[in-house]
Amino acid sequence: MKRLFTVIMVLLISGLIVSAQEKFDKAEKELETITDSVAIEEDTNEQIMDNDKESTKIEVDKDWDDWDEDWDDWRKHRKEEWKSSKKRGYFRGGAGGWDYYMMELKVDAINSKLQEIGLNPFDEQIYLTGGGGWGYIGRGIRVGGIGAGGKVVSRGTPFGGNDTKEVLMRIGFGGVIIEKVFHPFNKSEIYLGTMIGGGNVNIEFSQWSENTTWDHLWSGYDSTYTDDFKTYQNNIHTNYFMLLPTIGFRYNIFRWAAVGLNVGYLYTHKSQDGWKMDGRTVTDIPEIDLSNVIYRFNIYFGG
Repeated sequence: MKRLFTVIMVLLISGLIVSAQEKFDKAEKELETITDSVAIEEDTNEQIMDNDKESTKIEVDKDWDDWDEDWDDWRKHRKEEWKSSKKRGYFRGGAGGWDYYMMELKVDAINSKLQEIGLNPFDEQIYLTGGGGWGYIGRGIRVGGIGAGGKVVSRGTPFGGNDTKEVLMRIGFGGVIIEKVFHPFNKSEIYLGTMIGGGNVNIEFSQWSENTTWDHLWSGYDSTYTDDFKTYQNNIHTNYFMLLPTIGFRYNIFRWAAVGLNVGYLYTHKSQDGWKMDGRTVTDIPEIDLSNVIYRFNIYFGG
C-alpha cells in the first residue's frame, strides 16, 4: 500500500514539474514575442521619425528652391523692365555733335617779337571749336573722327603811329579716334581714347594805314592816287603730326542727347624746315611747340 502511494506521489509530483516547465516555457516565449514586438515598434517609430524628418527636409529644400526660382524670376522681370523703360539711357549705337576746346598757349618766341613791335602778347589760352562723330564696333569700343580750329590775335597802333599792326595765329587739327567705353553708372559713361591725325599752324602778319575805308580800298588802284594809304601782309604756315590721348565723362540728359567733359594732352611734332610762305621755305624760325594739356566740352546727339 505504501509502495502504491509512493508511486502515485512520484507520478503526481512529476506531472506538476512537467506542467510547471511547460508554463515557464510558454511564458518565456510570450516574453520574447512581446520584446520582439516592442523592438519592431521602436524600429517602426524610428523609421516614421526618419521619414518625417526627410519629408520636412524635402519640404524645406523645396521651399528654398521655390524662393530661388521666385528670386530669379524677379531679377529677370526687373532686368526686362529696366531695359524696356530704357533706364540705362546712354548711347549704344553712334553719335555726333559739337566740341569746344580750351588749351594753354605757350609761344614765348612769338610773344617776344610782338612786344618788340609794340603789340601785346597773345592770350594765355586759345579756344577752338569743332565737331565729330563715332560708332560702336563691339565690346565697348568705338571709332570715329573729330576736328577743330581756333585763333588768337594781337592788334594795335603802337608807338603813337598811324599804322595799325596785327598778328594772327590760327591752329587747326583733325584725325581718327578710337575709344574704350565703360558704363558704371546709369545714363553716363567713362571712356579712354586717343586721336591720331594732323594739323596746321598759320601766322598772318598785317599792317595798314589808319584810314582804312571803303573809298581808300578802291582808290588805291587809281593811278592818280597820291594818298599815303598802304597795306602790308604776309602769311607763313606749317603742318604737324599730332597725338591726343584723352579721358572723358559723358552724361545723357535725354536718351538722344548728352553733355561731356574731356581732358587730354595734345602732342605735336613738326619739322622746322616745314614753314612756308608763298611756296618758299622760311628759315631761322625758332621752335614753336603747341604741345600742352587740352580740355574739351561737348554736346552730342545719337542713339
